[in-house]
Amino acid sequence: MASPFVNDFCVVTMAQSPPETSPLQSRKVLREKYRAVVAIPCCNEFDTLPETLNSLETAGEAGSIGDDVLIVVNVNQRASMDNKNNLATLKWLEEFETPLQLAWLDHVSEGRAYPEKFGVGLARHQACTVGMSFVAEAAPIISLDADSPVDPNYFSAIFEFLEQRPDFRAGHVNFKHRHCGTAEEKLAIAIYERHLKRHRQKLEDANSPHAWYAIGSTIVCTKEAYAKAGGYHVRRMAGEDFYLLQQLSKTGCRIEMIEDALVFPSDRVSDRVPFGTGKAVGDIVQTGRWMTYHDHCYRDLGLLLEVVGRRVSDSAADILKDVPESCAGWLVGRKFESVWPKLRANSRDNEMLIQKFHEWLDAFQTLKLIHFLSDNSYARVPMEVGDQ
Repeated sequence: MASPFVNDFCVVTMAQSPPETSPLQSRKVLREKYRAVVAIPCCNEFDTLPETLNSLETAGEAGSIGDDVLIVVNVNQRASMDNKNNLATLKWLEEFETPLQLAWLDHVSEGRAYPEKFGVGLARHQACTVGMSFVAEAAPIISLDADSPVDPNYFSAIFEFLEQRPDFRAGHVNFKHRHCGTAEEKLAIAIYERHLKRHRQKLEDANSPHAWYAIGSTIVCTKEAYAKAGGYHVRRMAGEDFYLLQQLSKTGCRIEMIEDALVFPSDRVSDRVPFGTGKAVGDIVQTGRWMTYHDHCYRDLGLLLEVVGRRVSDSAADILKDVPESCAGWLVGRKFESVWPKLRANSRDNEMLIQKFHEWLDAFQTLKLIHFLSDNSYARVPMEVGDQ
């Protein structure tokens, strides 16, 4: 899961090509078409995958979907990792009796493990793309994690939402972290979850089009939208969820919230990736607090967006005079005065101009602006572990 910290996205990449996807395996003869695909990356999660799959069984029964959904588990690891846990997972999958339409990829044994600079981005992408051949263009590709069970109404809520919105292309389900760790970890995840939900709500209050959760276990998009956006970034060791949502947004998708479909991500401490929930929980447990963004950062972002929307026909210089002073320097630093005329010249009308502006001030740049405001105008405020 992506953390809203700018430096977190400076993830090292390399020119090496990603390895080929291993053959899809299943105990069943798979059908040609399914209603949806659930893609699950699984790395050292032998202890948690069974609970997640059992929750999907329950959700399938409750939603009366029968065997209409294909579940693809990508058991993966880097070559340098110990493979005992993942080999145990593969053996369990080969023996697991389930009504689910379950298939899996083996990126563990026989030289199939990933090179060192590939990880969850590639694992998610392979699970999605393998499943895509089994569904129609408008069918949902649903991302989940191996340690994230779902609510019994998970499938029914997703499909009801899609039936009511035939133009749906991308979004995410709701979430609530499980509190299954130590007392300190329970308090820490409560703090971090409040931070995430507060951040999204404040972005929504500012009328930002980028007000969504970047949590890999919650993302849903159609096959067509996934392909158009280019899918998960295979070279990202973390932040792949944020990147996909941003690319979906840039290709014209409105990121929608499926409120009634609920997933329960793990609250575990983890150092597997350089940021995200596991890292955040560990940091909060260690320090006893979490620094969140000041309300004024979102206020000034909202004022900036309001000015641009209201003065869309004006020059960059006039817009800069009207935006909050706290934002003007950042816009100048990003060369807004030369960018704005180009955006206007390449837009057939004001609606397209605003769309192009939000592609320029995308989700990542919005985070950078909030960090700029935090560093220069409105210091972050602590959320104490004991706060309730």
